[in-house]
Amino acid sequence: MSDPADIASALLARCASLSVGSPALPIAYPDVPFTPPASGKYLEVSIFYNRPAWEGLAAGRMDQGLLQVTVVWPKGQGIPGPMRHAGEVIDHFPKGLALTNGVKISRQPYAASPLLDDSDTRIPVTISWNAR
Repeated sequence: MSDPADIASALLARCASLSVGSPALPIAYPDVPFTPPASGKYLEVSIFYNRPAWEGLAAGRMDQGLLQVTVVWPKGQGIPGPMRHAGEVIDHFPKGLALTNGVKISRQPYAASPLLDDSDTRIPVTISWNAR
């Protein structure tokens, strides 16, 4: 069984090495104070833990969940820019990538359809992970 704190540490360490855009977009981490930049362009990180899976007595418990890195962009500037950055996030988390603490990227990440609200456009990139 993996410790949830160790899983979060591994995923967040990989996020810290993200360099998306030029200059690199700042990153908003879960439960860490963050002031969005004046440009309105940044990345937002969330971690979701799912119910553990059991792979039989020999293999034991496998923890699993989702890491979501959302590209946040000012509304009215189109979607090609943020979609390009979503692709950079996808490239940073390839399927099969082994992180520290037994955490592994278990599926090919994907970008969801753009979410448009009153002030910004958000493109979530979902990254599946598991840990033993």
